[in-house]
Amino acid sequence: MMKRTLTILALLALSACGYNSAQPGGIDESVAAAISPEDASVIVVTVRDPLPVKSARLIDPAGQATEAFAIDTDRATYSDGGGLKPNVGVGVTGGSSGGVSTGIGIGFPLFGSGSGTATHRVTESRIRLRIADMAAYRLNWQRYKLAVDLDDGVNRRAFQMVPPPPL
Repeated sequence: MMKRTLTILALLALSACGYNSAQPGGIDESVAAAISPEDASVIVVTVRDPLPVKSARLIDPAGQATEAFAIDTDRATYSDGGGLKPNVGVGVTGGSSGGVSTGIGIGFPLFGSGSGTATHRVTESRIRLRIADMAAYRLNWQRYKLAVDLDDGVNRRAFQMVPPPPL
């Protein structure tokens, strides 16, 4: 019974290790929206995504859309290296009659690692939209929507979000 308990505890300890949900190469997709500090009637949206922003609009509660007056994009392409990186493995084995054993292994690639290199692309798009009616926006900003379309000519995606509160 003690061996089984130790085996279960060892497996639970291994399964409790964290999982990194960031994409390979550290690409974190994100969206941030804020009122411009220079002009309180301008919303600035920053989108970090593999796809560039093609269009964006501010939609008021009545459905009237105001298109973005500027979309600036910066695209970066990089690789995560490859190189001669070691691999580490941890194992636990055991059963009711054989006891529990653990092991740690370290492996080094012998001949380069050409297949381990991955290329990543990330685009940072900065969108500027003008608020047409500031008085209406101040009263009902929670009922407005920011609609953003991403498109690289092959892949497309769109999303909507609530705009930032007025200053």
